[in-house]
Amino acid sequence: MPTKTTSTWALIAIVSLLGTGCGPSPRELSDAQWLDLQTDMQQERAEVGRQRDQLEADRRQWDQRERTEPILAAAVVSAAMLIACGLPLIVVGILFWPRKEPPASDAMCEVLIDEVVLHVSEPKRIVPSSDPPKLASGK
Repeated sequence: MPTKTTSTWALIAIVSLLGTGCGPSPRELSDAQWLDLQTDMQQERAEVGRQRDQLEADRRQWDQRERTEPILAAAVVSAAMLIACGLPLIVVGILFWPRKEPPASDAMCEVLIDEVVLHVSEPKRIVPSSDPPKLASGK
């Protein structure tokens, strides 16, 4: 059961709230205060509009990136695969490409063959030396 002092304080709080209210009523505001409130609300609305526009611009930018970046990545991967697969074919092509012999090699071969034939046809002679060979002595 509530005590007398608690009920008294509750009654005082209710009467004071009823007397003063929660703040000024719209009827008690002056025209200048109304203009200030409207100006503040317009500024807040403008700021919210700017932020919404910035958010929409960011969304469009991210949407554009999501569309273009995968295409670019796929193009880079395809180009790398094409190079990686084509490089061995290029190397094999270079190795099997017909090369022209230098024109001097035919003449050089003929000269070498002539020299070999001339040396083979000449008999090998042992040139006598003026010093007789010495045998090792057992001393």
